[in-house]
Amino acid sequence: MGLFDRVVRQVSTSANFSAASLWQVLHDQLSVEKDSAVYVAFSGGLDSHVLLHALSGLASDYPFSLNAIHINHSLQPQSPAWAEHCQEVCGALSVALTIKTLSLDQKKGESLEALARDARYTALAECLPVGGICMTAQHRNDQSETLLLQLLRGAGVHGLAAMPASKVFFMGQLLRPLLAFTRQDLVDYAQRHKLVWVEDPSNQDNRFDRNFLRNEVLPNLRERWPGMDKSLSRSARHAASAATMLDDMARSDLLYCKASGNHFLPPCITCLNAHLLAELPVLHRVNALRYWVRMNGLSVPSDEQMQSVIRLLEASSGKGSVKWSAAVLRLDNNILWLCDNSDAVQTTNEFLDWVLPASLQFRNMVLRVTKVKGEGLAKSRLIGFTLKVSFRQGSELCRMPGDHGSKPLKTLFQDLSIPAWMRDNVPLVFLDDELLAVSSLWSNPHYLPGPDEEGYVISVHYKEA
Repeated sequence: MGLFDRVVRQVSTSANFSAASLWQVLHDQLSVEKDSAVYVAFSGGLDSHVLLHALSGLASDYPFSLNAIHINHSLQPQSPAWAEHCQEVCGALSVALTIKTLSLDQKKGESLEALARDARYTALAECLPVGGICMTAQHRNDQSETLLLQLLRGAGVHGLAAMPASKVFFMGQLLRPLLAFTRQDLVDYAQRHKLVWVEDPSNQDNRFDRNFLRNEVLPNLRERWPGMDKSLSRSARHAASAATMLDDMARSDLLYCKASGNHFLPPCITCLNAHLLAELPVLHRVNALRYWVRMNGLSVPSDEQMQSVIRLLEASSGKGSVKWSAAVLRLDNNILWLCDNSDAVQTTNEFLDWVLPASLQFRNMVLRVTKVKGEGLAKSRLIGFTLKVSFRQGSELCRMPGDHGSKPLKTLFQDLSIPAWMRDNVPLVFLDDELLAVSSLWSNPHYLPGPDEEGYVISVHYKEA
């Protein structure tokens, strides 16, 4: 009898959760491939222990490589003992374990829950190879908690979609294969297999919102509405479907509003044609903007801030900005620019040496050159020289071809429609006191190579924040 036949037979007679029912979720819903590298986020608690144990029962037949990652947040005196427990469990299951110890720095007013969660997922991502799968053990009860917390925070459909069963996770994938099962299903499995797990005492601390919901509110709701978790899970799926449709609409609208032309984008991420964006119905406009910000890895502005953006687009001045914690939207010359808040004006007294053809890392950018015949800066005229890279200080001049003199750098920026707020972030390349290049926008024509002569073409690459 093959694995599939054995699984189907086992599912028909098994309890709600088993290795066989987990196999069905992995195979039918999450499409886990047989050669996948699977990494379980293993806290040592009930949920993750059940997931790891069930997966270990599948790994020999499925097969996939099974690993575990334990994140020690260093928040409890029992943390070292929990790490030892995880080592013992993984040793008994013949599962490779990686332990990451964190040192959290909580700032005043910062949520410890959010800080620990963000640090945990960052640590998990660091352990995940390219194409790897990280599995976490959230179940249907956790989904109910998440949906209610999002509802209480006034979230939209993306928040009410709660936790997706599958999503892209850095260079790999994050899967939550237990969302179809209740915590009681997992307790029953653990008791049948005589599993031993650790209990985190902080889970009883009702100062944390999730714990208060879990310990004080949800038991009463379940007593009144026994099918509540199933219903809330269905609502989350409906919200996820609606969110998907809104995202599809936003992608279409953003494609329509994409700014034309070869725009220079220093710390900016992307830009849109403000006139075309303003033509969209208001609801489409807001949806497109929220999607645009979210897909660029920035926190979405509040409703009040979004209304400020809408007013900015409708204003006759055609200039202005709206800033929030993570980003700033700038309107200039009919272009709406999305920038992170790292685009502060650079200091003007900093110079770095640059010897071509090596690359140069400078602040949030990397300068590189490509050898192209007849273009850029003549290689023969730069051999043995050290160039200087800096930002503008004022009074820089760009030489014109032949004997046509020079024009101010400011005029070049105006000719190229570079917004005023962006100009202090444009890298300038000098040989002694002569301006050779303005980023990748302009090269000194007096250093142009001959048609068959090799030249250096400068390009600028901005690092992710």
